[in-house]
Amino acid sequence: MRTNLRALLATHAGLGLYKGLSGFDPADKQKLLEAIAKTPIGSAYQTAFDRWREVLKGAVFIEATTTTPLAIGLGNSSPIENGLAIHHTYGTPYLPGSAIKGLLRRAAGKYGLNEEQQAVMFGEEPNKERRTQGSAGHLVYWDGWLSPDCKIPFQKDVITVHHPNYYSTGDKDWPTDFDDPNPVAFLSVKPGTKFVLAISSASENAAPWLYRAGEMLEFALTHLGLGGKTNAGYGYFEVKLPPKPKSETEQGQELLASYRKRIEGIKPGNERGELNFFLRELGDKLPAVRKPVLEAIKKQLVDWKSWKPTNPQHAEIDRLLEG
Repeated sequence: MRTNLRALLATHAGLGLYKGLSGFDPADKQKLLEAIAKTPIGSAYQTAFDRWREVLKGAVFIEATTTTPLAIGLGNSSPIENGLAIHHTYGTPYLPGSAIKGLLRRAAGKYGLNEEQQAVMFGEEPNKERRTQGSAGHLVYWDGWLSPDCKIPFQKDVITVHHPNYYSTGDKDWPTDFDDPNPVAFLSVKPGTKFVLAISSASENAAPWLYRAGEMLEFALTHLGLGGKTNAGYGYFEVKLPPKPKSETEQGQELLASYRKRIEGIKPGNERGELNFFLRELGDKLPAVRKPVLEAIKKQLVDWKSWKPTNPQHAEIDRLLEG
């Protein structure tokens, strides 16, 4: 192995893997993978992770912790027989956004999404018969980043090919009980490793869609698995979703509850000042959020027989209700 491998492993597991295996002695392969599995993430990663979260401030963040080993990116180019999705800059495992989106497409059938709903979440696929391009969806699925709390995420793993001749000869050499198993060492992500996933949208009023995608992702990561070897028990997660966003109707009812006593205190003697207060407070709120409060105010004035559509303040209440 190269003499500077220790320095590489101190900062970047991926670089240690690729450079350490350049011209390596096959007898040292096991030791190299064991050393890489002990490689901690670099000190700069925390800063990069915080910056990533700051840039995606409006996104929905989902925590996903592996409950089984994770082998994602097995088909990636690698100096060993199996690859692994390792961040090029920071040497950490990550979950490619394309893999997350593909997994959600599989889960869409379980949720019974129609074509229009799938187009919102994933975009329209190209029509090969008409030679037309597809369109992008309204949601963006970002790469899942390793949580900085997980200092040593890798482990040395083994795939055992029990019948190598059968696979290498294209089914010509039939497998028997006398074949020699061929254990192949590779890197995987160990159980208990936490990732943070982000889903965002530039579209207006997308919060319900973002949370719905999060619920689908929870089901998919828990029951379908991500990456390779899911049939062998790899790639399953425990998922923690953020609090579900409140609908505009729910926000409106909460706002009404907070103002109910003050609304009940509106009388002809203090009406003008109170209405000035409410019109200032409610003017910039969404129509569905301010509607319950405005309706309660109008009812209070009607009950006092002081409601007059020609009154400027009353007319403004009607205008906001119509909006």
